[in-house]
Amino acid sequence: MTQPSVTIVGAGIVGLTCAYKLQQQGFAVTIVDREGPCAGASFGNAAHMAIASIFPQSVPGIAGQSWRMLRDRRGPLIANPAYVLQHLPWFLKFLRLGNADAAARGTHVMSQLLSRAWEHWNPVLRDIGATHLVRQTGALHVFGSRQAMQNSHGAYLKRQQLGVECRVLGVEEAREMEPALTEHIAGAVHIPAMGHVTDTRQLCQALADRVTANGGRLLHQQVTAIRNDGVQTTEAFLPSSQVVLAAGAWSARFARELGVGVPVVSERGYHVRLPKNASTLRTPVLLVENKVALTPMQDGLRMASVAEFTHPDAAPYHDRAAFVFQGLERWVSGVDATPETRWVGPRPSTPDSRPIIGRSPAMPNVLLAYGHGHLGLSLGGLTGSLIAELATGQAPSIDLSWLSPTRRLGKTGTPV
Repeated sequence: MTQPSVTIVGAGIVGLTCAYKLQQQGFAVTIVDREGPCAGASFGNAAHMAIASIFPQSVPGIAGQSWRMLRDRRGPLIANPAYVLQHLPWFLKFLRLGNADAAARGTHVMSQLLSRAWEHWNPVLRDIGATHLVRQTGALHVFGSRQAMQNSHGAYLKRQQLGVECRVLGVEEAREMEPALTEHIAGAVHIPAMGHVTDTRQLCQALADRVTANGGRLLHQQVTAIRNDGVQTTEAFLPSSQVVLAAGAWSARFARELGVGVPVVSERGYHVRLPKNASTLRTPVLLVENKVALTPMQDGLRMASVAEFTHPDAAPYHDRAAFVFQGLERWVSGVDATPETRWVGPRPSTPDSRPIIGRSPAMPNVLLAYGHGHLGLSLGGLTGSLIAELATGQAPSIDLSWLSPTRRLGKTGTPV
């Protein structure tokens, strides 16, 4: 009997977990990526296992919030006007979903996905010998004002109702848990279910090494076309029984020919890395009002932020992004050190903040696994499991209609 084959387009965290899971199911695996493992957002993300990120980006009041942030030249939201006009339908859909019904439905879906994140990651981490790269010790959401903390009470209550434990801490409790926090904070919320990765590149490399050690191929080639029977690159045609598109923000260029109805745009994030001795921070922190995530990594402290809507390959806007990382030493000691490195990379974002997971309606041998936005790392393990179920003809372990590539969203966020 001929061994089934699969070509995965994309060597980020989602593509690599798909490759790992499919290889476990007996597929001969080829991964193709123009740059190799972990070259994009899989490397540069905040490295949080964001179990508490159950709310969609579009919520009631998002239009006003976005306008205020865009007017703030030191704020975390940046938009290239030409890019926005080019992708205007995406932004109109995004704004239309900013209502209570759509937000509630989206929150339900994302809580269902994120509640399964660890159960699909932990066996993988143990098998590839990468448990030392992940800390499951929780995270702190830190507030600079009592008013902001009070305004967020409902969001944490909703998380609690959906099974995400949230413990409110006063200033002294928060500083006892994380001494790098300063006396200027107003309080914090501890979320035990969260965690973080201490080296995103090593995690991706461990997955790639396991796949290649078991006979998989990893090709550094540019994909030019996807067909129902394989993948065309600049160097060769790679025939395969099935194809998985997991190329993050670059997946959108193949959407039309694959019959995908959900638009995806490039939402670039930025990070700076501070020296290892710059701060004693040992707990992942989200500065809620600043919208900056701070993560203790093996090579120093990573500070990540910014949502920049522009072409994924556009020139970096580091000078503008740098404003977002200024003044944070008021809340966390030592973070005013000079960064050693800077990074920018695109997230693949959908209007409803949900990934696209399913079969291509135009090419049934092509499976889609992209559009994870800020949650590619968190949902990588689950996505790999779902793609393996689809590829082997098993009934999906969750309802995939909410993630369908052909979903069309009404104002309530319901597939129609």
